[in-house]
Formats: sequence, C-alpha cells, structure tokens
Amino acid sequence: MYLATIVKVCKMLFQLFWFLATCCAFVVNALWLCCNIASVSIPWLMLVFFLVCIASKFVKLKAPDDDLILSMLAKSDKVREGSEPLHWPIVNRGGGFDAPENSLAGFNNCLAQRCQNILLDLSITSDGHAIIFHKSTLEKANINDPVAQLPLSFFDKFTITDHHPLGQLFQPEKVLTFEKLLKHLESSEVTVFLLASQINSRLLDIIRETATKSTTFTKRIIFCCSSPLAIYQIRQQCPDLVCGLWMEKSCLLRLPHYLNTSTILLSILGAVYRNIVAPVIGISLVFVHKDEFNAQISTLWKNVGVRPIVYTINSPNEKRYFQQVTKTLYLTDSLRSEPQLIFKTKAI
Repeated sequence: MYLATIVKVCKMLFQLFWFLATCCAFVVNALWLCCNIASVSIPWLMLVFFLVCIASKFVKLKAPDDDLILSMLAKSDKVREGSEPLHWPIVNRGGGFDAPENSLAGFNNCLAQRCQNILLDLSITSDGHAIIFHKSTLEKANINDPVAQLPLSFFDKFTITDHHPLGQLFQPEKVLTFEKLLKHLESSEVTVFLLASQINSRLLDIIRETATKSTTFTKRIIFCCSSPLAIYQIRQQCPDLVCGLWMEKSCLLRLPHYLNTSTILLSILGAVYRNIVAPVIGISLVFVHKDEFNAQISTLWKNVGVRPIVYTINSPNEKRYFQQVTKTLYLTDSLRSEPQLIFKTKAI
C-alpha cells in the first residue's frame, strides 16, 4: 500500500516537473523567436524611419517668422517690469464661465480685463456658411443635431444668451458669423485663435480664400485644428498663416485600453508628431492637455521651434504654476480665477 502511494507521488512529481520544463521551453522559444524577429525587423524599421525623415525635408513647409508670432502673442502695452508677456492666458470661447460662449459680450469682457488672446470656435453650417459657434451651446439648448446639419437661417434665430447660466446679465445676442468677426477685428488688436472642430472642403476653401485676400486674417488670427493634413493643405497656399495643432487628450483612443495606456506607444507617437509632423506642416503652436504635459514635454516641443499651450487651466494655483514655474501659455475658461499678480481689472 505504501509502495503504491510512493509510486503515485513520484509520478505526480514527475508530471509536474515535465509540465514546468515544457513551460520554460515554451518561454525560451518565444523569447528566441522575438529576438530573431527584432533582429530582422528593427534594421528595416530604422531604414524606413530614416527614409521618411529624408522625404519630409522635401515636402516640409517653412513656419512663419518668429517675430510675427511674438507680435501676435505679446502686445506692447502688456510688457511690464518683471513680467513675461508670453505667459498670459488665452481665454477659451471668450471666457465661457464669465459670459456666453463665442459671443461679443465675452469678447468685450476679455478686452475690459486687458486680455487680448482669445480662442473662438469655428463651425460651418449645412449651406456652407462659417460661424463662430460650438456644439456644446446646442447641447445646452437640448438640440442634438450637429452644427453641420443645420442651415444658417436656424442660427439667425438662435439667441446664445438664452442658454447660458449668466445670460440674463447680458443683452440678447445672436450667433456671430465669420464675416462679422473679421470686421470686428479690423478695429482691435486682439489675437484670435480660431479652432475648427469639424473639417471639410468648404471650410478649407473659406480659410484659404480669406487668408489670401484679408491682411487682418494673417495678422490677427491663428488657425487651429486637430488635423495635420488640413493645416498642411492650407499652408501650402497661405505660407504666412500662423497655425496651431490641437492634440487630443489621447491620440490612441481607438486602440484597445491596454495599448492606449502604454507609455512607450504614447512616447513614440509624441516623437513622431514633434520630429516629423510638426516640421513638415510648419506649425508654430501646439495645444497639449494638462494631464499629458510636463516640463520635459515642454522642452521637447520648444526644441523643434513650437510653443506649447496647455489646456484647460482654471485653478488659480495651476495658473501660478504655469506662469511662474514652467512659463507656459495656457488656455482658461475664466478670467475671474487669474492670480492678482498679473491681472487687475480696469475700472469701467
């Protein structure tokens, strides 16, 4: 009886040993296969990357002069002793927390607080008219239709102040058209960042046509979007146009979650954007989400001649950090949270 038990135990130990040996052999073979594949593929990948870098030299567009960018970002009346004008905020949608989004009321509120860098949303209607509008305003009005499916006649009747929490404090205001914005900019020194959330051929034609005919556009407007191809197509015909690339919070959202959170993949993608995409399309600014921004990322972008802008910063402590420590431009929804070190509201 004891002998049979000993035989069974020995048999089980032998099977366990054989199973572990098989697993180790499988792991070794898998690693050996990976090493062989890497030894073959890495040189070819390096060669392809090298050829892409060479080809990009022939198709890249020259970025606008740095003096032009400085003149748009920094105004002479902002220069003070001990302050850096380039670290002043960019107000998102004219200050969506302080006034109706993308409105002249918000525009004038920014001017009253001596802030002359404003980001506005550019959309296009179903009948091909460019307007200063964002889909979030429609959502507040319980309208789920995209802006591109609504005609201009709909927005002629749409009052943006009716759908803002502070709308009762402002005069009723209709949606601002692209043409009215250009006329408004002729009598001011404001720099407007036009962010196009939807890109189509009609919108690109409007931007190209306006940039070639209007001097106000190239001196007062910075065109921004998330499509490098759209920026490249516009700057081919309008090389003096200053453009900014909007980087989404994660460019790998379409990949599985375990790949989306890979630091290596995000680093590789960032390197491709900085060292290939940015020099080719000739952007001057890049918008980076605050969760994916740090001092090293800022240095890497500045090394390729592109100024980073962090979005969206609304906390006073965060603003002090970006103003005084990283010395980086940032996008904010409200001027009420600006540190008093920089902003001091004019008496009206």
